Amino acid sequence: MTTRKASIAAALVAALAAAGVSAARVDICYSEATAPNAAPPTSATVFVCPQAGSRSVAQLAAAGWRVIKMMPVTAGSGGFGVQQQLLIGDDTLFASGFDA
Repeated sequence: MTTRKASIAAALVAALAAAGVSAARVDICYSEATAPNAAPPTSATVFVCPQAGSRSVAQLAAAGWRVIKMMPVTAGSGGFGVQQQLLIGDDTLFASGFDA
């Protein structure tokens, strides 16, 4: 690698680090299915997440997860219902620089 290419690569890494870009985990969670006209989710609604476990939004936040997006999805298995899909992220990094 030439010196010019190495300096460009180093500058790119430094710019990304300064912008706060880091390795992160994401998880997709779902609430229980409800009737289409049911009340919207509350802070007590429990979401089932493969990595984060079964937790409410408040519990997810306390564990270091942040909500990226929430949206309703149709749930149908012999019936019709709506589940809330929650996309969450965890930007926690260990002191070594590796993600959690």
